[in-house]
Amino acid sequence: MVNDRLKFVIQILIFTACASLTESISAREINGDGKMPNVVLILTDDLGYGDVSCLNPDSKIKTHRLDELAREGILFTDAHAPSTICSPTRYALLTGRYAWRGVLKAGVLKPWDDPAIEQGRLTLALMLKEKGYHTACIGKWHLGFHWPWQSGIKPPRDTILNKGTSKARLDMFDFTQAIHGGPLDAGFDYYFGDDVPNFPPYAFIENEHLTCTPVDMDPDDFLSIGQRGYIHGKGPGQEGWKLDQVMPGITSSAVEYIHQQKKSGTPFFLYFATTSPHTPVVPTKEFQGKSDAGYYGDYVQQTDDAIGRVVEALKQSGQFDNTLIIVSSDNGPEGFTYDLINNYSHYSMGQMRGIKRDTWEGGHRVPLVICWPDGNIGGEYSNALISLTDIFATVAAIIDYKLPPKSAEDSFNMLSVLQGGGNTRESMIYHNGKGHLALREGDWVYIRKSGAGRPEPEWFRQSHGVIQDDAPNELFNLENDPGEKINLYKQFPEKAARMESRLQKMIEAGGTKNLE
Repeated sequence: MVNDRLKFVIQILIFTACASLTESISAREINGDGKMPNVVLILTDDLGYGDVSCLNPDSKIKTHRLDELAREGILFTDAHAPSTICSPTRYALLTGRYAWRGVLKAGVLKPWDDPAIEQGRLTLALMLKEKGYHTACIGKWHLGFHWPWQSGIKPPRDTILNKGTSKARLDMFDFTQAIHGGPLDAGFDYYFGDDVPNFPPYAFIENEHLTCTPVDMDPDDFLSIGQRGYIHGKGPGQEGWKLDQVMPGITSSAVEYIHQQKKSGTPFFLYFATTSPHTPVVPTKEFQGKSDAGYYGDYVQQTDDAIGRVVEALKQSGQFDNTLIIVSSDNGPEGFTYDLINNYSHYSMGQMRGIKRDTWEGGHRVPLVICWPDGNIGGEYSNALISLTDIFATVAAIIDYKLPPKSAEDSFNMLSVLQGGGNTRESMIYHNGKGHLALREGDWVYIRKSGAGRPEPEWFRQSHGVIQDDAPNELFNLENDPGEKINLYKQFPEKAARMESRLQKMIEAGGTKNLE
């Protein structure tokens, strides 16, 4: 009996050692020729799970280019943004760390806010740069800057903002000075973009300077009737600025960058953060009327075309096969999703409950497509539970980078999933617009307080079949109730208590991986 048990233990130890060695060898085999893969990370803005036609056959929008990329790679059906709003997801994506562990406890950065990424924190760009990559950020940043205030002193908050809306004037700045604290300080060699389309400055930034001589701008100068979305006040910008030219401008820049890097012979990392289909919804004439979901649908199709142009540039330049391409969204769709249901029978959140800002599934379950022909990644679909924080540790494994302590604290290596294996993680934390947290474990979701980031329309609750109750928190089983219609908190109080305890431990641990 003892000998049998000893043999069993030895077999387990051998199996564990071999499994560990296999994972290590797999990462080396991918780069067996010593050639590092390029990395192209495309993050769309407010693109809903149900907007993508390969995820939602009933979508009134056709995302042909993303669908094609999914056929060449892997389409994930249970992928999640770590937050249901913009800035926190971008922070977590680039650092591998939940944003609520830092300054982004709730909400997003406002106009003229300081950087959210801490000085000295390892980022995706810094990691890849250490491995010899040229790194570029093109598009939306929304993680703060040290703006060039006159005399180097930032005015009091109530002088430049009114309830989150800018009232800053050009004479408060010295734009002959560099704009620090942005992408270049986060490890990128090059930046071109419009920080946030509905925030001032209403202009492009290249590296650390505006590309124009700015003037004082009022949204009425460039916001036309029919352009849906709130513009956050007055501020400096480019004379003659046109919102519908932002996406064409950054897309062309991304395409040009890819062709330039072919000539350099250096591996590159391109973080292309589209400003669409976030408001203001401004499809160019070329795309107007192309969808069956109004201007919003047209803007999604323009976004899809931008993805296609980037992929085509990789193919034309002969870099497609050796490029790891990742496409996703920073959170669920915007609030006018409910209008799209009424006006076009289009469900941007698919058959889920919740939209941007909400903790319910529609607020954070996002499209995720990963393609890498030379990487031998397998499977057309994957139902593995994935967080966008996991991109960090996965890329580290691919490029054989050993992550130092106190970095990428909430990121798990999903390389085995890309190679057709099982789940990398069994749990994750969600973070909604109000700063409330939730825990996913297996098929169970525990939500502190209500999942609503904003009021949910009564007509939607009724049509969706939501059963109302007065429970202080929420508990759902996604296998039996994917639409999160029935709150099981009162029915399974012990389950809820265990998940609350687990969530608190994950918070106090300072990093999810600290609990391993």
